[in-house]
Amino acid sequence: MSVSIASLPPQIQQRYNAKLLSTPEHNLIHQLFATPVELPDNQGFIDRQSRYDRLDLFEVPLDDGQNNPPPQQLNRVDVDCRVRVYATYIVLTRQVTITNEDPVLNSAAARLGQSLRETQDALQRDNLESSASIINSVGGSNGDIPSEMAISDVDDVFTVLQNNSGEYITNIVEAENRFGTSPIGDAYGCMLTTRMIPVLYNMSGFIKKFQYPNISQTLSVEIGGANNVRFFASEQGSVSPNASMLGNDIANCFVAAKEAYKVVWQAGGKARFIYLPPGYNNDPCMLRHTAGCSFYQGQCITNDLWIQNLRSTGI
Repeated sequence: MSVSIASLPPQIQQRYNAKLLSTPEHNLIHQLFATPVELPDNQGFIDRQSRYDRLDLFEVPLDDGQNNPPPQQLNRVDVDCRVRVYATYIVLTRQVTITNEDPVLNSAAARLGQSLRETQDALQRDNLESSASIINSVGGSNGDIPSEMAISDVDDVFTVLQNNSGEYITNIVEAENRFGTSPIGDAYGCMLTTRMIPVLYNMSGFIKKFQYPNISQTLSVEIGGANNVRFFASEQGSVSPNASMLGNDIANCFVAAKEAYKVVWQAGGKARFIYLPPGYNNDPCMLRHTAGCSFYQGQCITNDLWIQNLRSTGI
């Protein structure tokens, strides 16, 4: 009788490696520049913050009769942010946990934690995508609307935020006596998809992170900078499929100034892991574990003049 590898029993063909493979995890960038707010318990579920508009300049002197000038109107703008509840869970039979060699409940907790943080990030991304003011890139050469991002587009969005009195997110990275490096000015933060990396690397004037004079105050998700904007990328970044004039995907690149948007958490509803052993939830025979997570969160733009969606193709 002929014996081949294929005819060997499974116990001989394979060896189980107890070390689990890594699970891909998205970078979390969309809460980086959000202003955090905690809503106290027992005080409703809507956080309201107010802002008073600037008064007009008064450059006309009083007349010789010292008559009073016309009064100005003090205008207040209220910004409401509603906190909502988000939750999910998984069910594991007791048979699985007592027969499986893996620490299944530990893995479930890790994956629930990952899903929770990525959900929080995606909620903020979707909020910015639906609400931020739009600027189309026009400095590229691909003939699409919008075009691929160019340094002139970065300067345009920087100018818009400057004209709107937006404060910088990061301070200048000063020049140092090091080969192949270049200083970075005071900057706004741009959150975008990792699909934009080739566009950025091909953009004139773009400085990669390893070319900074000092990288001690950078994040792992930072790609680099151009003039007065620094770029932070995630594979969970915002993309509008087939939305350009020529039917190409559009990258939504959110350029933010300080205090442009916020995230609100309920004091008693912070992220939590919930485990129930067998016997709970109408389980009289004690056959099932449940593991879940929940959080209370709201997100909104607090000043639409300080957050811009610089849209780009070429991804």
